[in-house]
Amino acid sequence: MRFGRKAAVGAGLAAGGAGVARARRTKRHVAYPPGPDAIEAKDARAATDRLLAQPRVSRRDLTMPLAATLSTSVDPLLHGRRYFPRMLDDIAAATDSIHLLIYGYKPGEIGTTFFDVLAEKVRAGVEVRLQVDAIGSEIDMGSRKLFRALHDAGIVIVANDGILPDRDGPLGKRRLDWRLDDFGHFDHRKMMVVDGRVGYVGGSGIEDHYNDERFYDVMCRVTGPILAELQLVFFASWRFQGGPRPSRPLDAYFPADVLDVPADAATTGRAIPTTVLWNVPGEGHHPISDAIEQSLEEARQAIHIVNPYIADRAILERILEAARRGVETRIVAPGKPTPPYPAAAFRHHYQRLIDAGVKILLHPQMAHAKVLRIDDRVFVGGCNLDALSLFRNDELDLLFESPEVAELTERQVFDELVEMSVAATIPTGRREKVWNATMDRVSRLL
Repeated sequence: MRFGRKAAVGAGLAAGGAGVARARRTKRHVAYPPGPDAIEAKDARAATDRLLAQPRVSRRDLTMPLAATLSTSVDPLLHGRRYFPRMLDDIAAATDSIHLLIYGYKPGEIGTTFFDVLAEKVRAGVEVRLQVDAIGSEIDMGSRKLFRALHDAGIVIVANDGILPDRDGPLGKRRLDWRLDDFGHFDHRKMMVVDGRVGYVGGSGIEDHYNDERFYDVMCRVTGPILAELQLVFFASWRFQGGPRPSRPLDAYFPADVLDVPADAATTGRAIPTTVLWNVPGEGHHPISDAIEQSLEEARQAIHIVNPYIADRAILERILEAARRGVETRIVAPGKPTPPYPAAAFRHHYQRLIDAGVKILLHPQMAHAKVLRIDDRVFVGGCNLDALSLFRNDELDLLFESPEVAELTERQVFDELVEMSVAATIPTGRREKVWNATMDRVSRLL
C-alpha cells in the first residue's frame, strides 16, 4: 500500500465522515457542459493575466469554466517505458519553460533521471516550475533530501498540504496559510507543459513503480490550442499555492502560433475536439464527475474502462443501467489493488454487474490508468471513480470527442491491458462478502 494513498484515505476518514461527504455533494453545482461564459483557448492568456494581478488567488477563483477547444495531436501512451522517454525528450528539447504539476515525485531511478534533466535545463537558462502534493510526494518525509536538491538546483517548487499544517509559498519560504483551504483536499493532478507547446496529462507519478512492471498507467501527449488552457490551469494553481509571479511577459508562456490549426486539420484528423476538465473540491465544481455521469447515461454502443478505484455508487449504478440497456461494457481493474478498500467495495457489485453483461477483467499487476472510452468520447487523466477523486481531490482529465481518438485508445491502451488480464469471478466466501459489503457502505469515505 502506498503511503500517499493511505494518508489521503485516512484524512478522508478523519475529516470526512458520511455527513461531510453528503454535504460536499449537496453543494455540488452543474459544471459540465461549460456554459457560454467559459474561457476559450484564445482568451487563456488574458485570464491568466487577470489572476496574476490579484493579491491572492482563492479556491473559488479556480472554478473557471473552460470551453471546448482543439488538439492538433493526441498520443495516449501506456506504461512508463513509453511515456517517460517521450517526456524526458520533450524536457531536453525545452528552450523557455517547463511546468510540472505532479501528485507524486519521489526518490528513485526515474526520479533521479528527471532531476538530472531538469537541473541541466535550469543551468541552460530554462525556467522550471514544479507543483506537487506534499503528502503524495512526501516532501517533509522520505523525499526531503530529493526536494532539497531540486530546490538547490534552482527549480522553484510549491506544494499542496491536504493535511495540517497548511502552508503556501515556494519551498524554502513557505508560510502558514490560515485560510486552511487545502485541508482535506489532495492535489492528485498529473500534468506537464513544455514551452507552452507540448503537454502531457494522465495518471502517473514520477516514481519507480511506474517504470517497471508494478504499475500500468497512461500519460497522454497533446499539442495545439489545448495548451493555452493547460497553461492557464498551471498558473492558476501556481498562484493559489503562493508561487511567485513570473517576471517576464506572459507572451513567453502563451506562444500565439499554438492557437493556429492547419487548414486541412479537419480532413487529416488534426482538429480533435478537446475539453479540459478540472475538479475543484470545496466549491462544488466537479466537471469530470458531471461529464462522466452524463456520458454513461448517454452511452449507446460501448463503455470501456480501466481504473484502479471504482467505488462510487452513482457511477456504478450508471454502468449497470447502461449494460442492462445493451451497451457493450468492459472494465479492467487491478488484480493487485493498492490499497484494497475501494477494490472490495467494487467487488460487492460484481454479481449485479456480471449478471447484467458487464465483462470485468483483472490485470495481473496494479492497473493504475484512468481511461474511459464511452462511444466516441475518451477521458484520460488522473481521476479515479471513487468519492476521494470525484469530490474531494483536485483532479484533471482531458475529454476527447473523436472516433479516431477512441479507436487509437483501443489500440494503444486497451488492447494490451485486455490481453494481459483474466476474467474476474464473483466472490462466494461469507467473510469476503461481508468485508466487501462493509467497504461498499463506507464507499463515500474511500
